[in-house]
Amino acid sequence: MTKSNLKSACSYFALSGRLVAAGGALAVSVLGAMPAHAAGFDIRSQNAQSMGAAMAGAQAAYATPGNAFYNPAAINGVVGFETSSTISGSVGFSDYDQATATLLGVVPVQGDASGDGVIKGAIFPIGASAFQINDRITIGATVNVPFGLSSNYAEQSVLRYHGTESKTKTIALTTILGIQLNDDWSVAGGLRVQYFDFAASAAIDAAGIATALMVPGFTPGTDDAFIALNTNAIDFGYVFGVQGAIGDRLRVGASYTSKIDHEFDGDATFDLRSSTAAQALTGFGLLLDGGFTADLTTPATTQAGVAFDATPALTLLGSITYTEWSSFEEIAAFFDNPAQPPDIVTQDFNDVWSYSVGAEYAVSPTFTLRAGLMIEDSPVNDAFASPRIPDGDRVWLAAGFSRDMSDRAALHVGVNYVMNEERDIDQSGAAPENLFRGSASTSIESSLLILGLGVDFKF
Repeated sequence: MTKSNLKSACSYFALSGRLVAAGGALAVSVLGAMPAHAAGFDIRSQNAQSMGAAMAGAQAAYATPGNAFYNPAAINGVVGFETSSTISGSVGFSDYDQATATLLGVVPVQGDASGDGVIKGAIFPIGASAFQINDRITIGATVNVPFGLSSNYAEQSVLRYHGTESKTKTIALTTILGIQLNDDWSVAGGLRVQYFDFAASAAIDAAGIATALMVPGFTPGTDDAFIALNTNAIDFGYVFGVQGAIGDRLRVGASYTSKIDHEFDGDATFDLRSSTAAQALTGFGLLLDGGFTADLTTPATTQAGVAFDATPALTLLGSITYTEWSSFEEIAAFFDNPAQPPDIVTQDFNDVWSYSVGAEYAVSPTFTLRAGLMIEDSPVNDAFASPRIPDGDRVWLAAGFSRDMSDRAALHVGVNYVMNEERDIDQSGAAPENLFRGSASTSIESSLLILGLGVDFKF
């Protein structure tokens, strides 16, 4: 490496660090209530350009830093310094109806049996950059939001003991080193630093607990307290990818993103102000503010994609993704207060596949149209489906376009409409973890409209 290249690399890392820090701060400020953009609470809509084809072929895109979220090897082939930024926004359409719940097996829960706005909208930014050190080596960095979820139910919903609000927010910073092996093949890998923020709240049947402890004067379901859990953690994983050309018309790519184990130390807050029963329970050492610990693992993902130039103007795209959601077994909070039983929600997610196909057509040298379709399995185990994660199998419809604004700038627009299969909830009150939550059943319908706006620059 020459002195000038070394100096350029140092300047790149300094600039990249500032860009990533600014992107991360912006992401924290605007995340708010975030729906998942893929099965479970994975978010797929990471780049406006790839969104237009339902992410089909994104893993095979060469010299496209914005697709480093799908394959880090996408940074290889850039010339000089390139950046890619996307603003992704979504609108959720969701409702539940015919909800019923029973406490202690006999007492019907009173409250709203239907509601809407279970899934809210969100806006968040994503950024990537890459710098060519020499003909063989490229370095890059990305900041994105790989996971996110928000579900919301009114405090008077009959589902309130199974959750009123659940939020996850993540920000991942990934640094990448890419190596061009020869004219056709390249590899890349990097370290991922992932910030995970989790918050959840739910009603507590304080009257039911008091009744079970032989405290007179209370009827289950008539005197609620509320619990709020808040925590965050920073942990580490890695990414690896490969790309190559087979002949003049076919490109292929594959990547692996590791799971990340998060260990949380958080705060549990109990709102007892409107609950006489809850105030009585403090005499038993229950419902006292304090700390808690929890573990959560985000899944490993393996994905592959192809891009085939059927004609000089038409490129056919395809992708397949395998997500190892079985690492997500439960949401469990273990309280520092030894008198407070743990709060456990079994998930027992399944490993799942998704498949996407798409095409892009170059209308002119500066204007390209895209369209795509994705079919995605839900990892939710039907036996443990919870109102907190109202997820179902999904079908994505996608369209978009790109326009070169100049030799150095390009604009990308992608639109996704995501249709979720109706999710039936049937939580059993006989499960030990539902002793005081009771049973709950309902049907939840949801869909998402996602818009991505992206800009690429070459310096």
